[in-house]
Amino acid sequence: MSLALVDELGAATAQLRGAMQKADLAAIEQAMGRFRAAMEAVQAVGASRTDPALKARIRDVVGDLESSRTLACLLGDMAGQMHMANAARNPDAPQKLYAPR
Repeated sequence: MSLALVDELGAATAQLRGAMQKADLAAIEQAMGRFRAAMEAVQAVGASRTDPALKARIRDVVGDLESSRTLACLLGDMAGQMHMANAARNPDAPQKLYAPR
């Protein structure tokens, strides 16, 4: 696996996190496409266990991915809270079809 693939995954992760922070849906969709392609390229090679520099870079990217996952969970929770607050103020507002576990 080349370091360039891991660097592309890191850049795609940063682009996705930036789009999520801006709450720009078009940018999120574009960043998801880049992220998905970068992830598939890294998974296709799968030989990251041999090079110590590569392993270190992958650990950094995994930290960035965890940060992005946390942000996605936070944004989802905030959206749910806003929906519930709106529904409490307006009984005619569309209600959720499911409840999180």
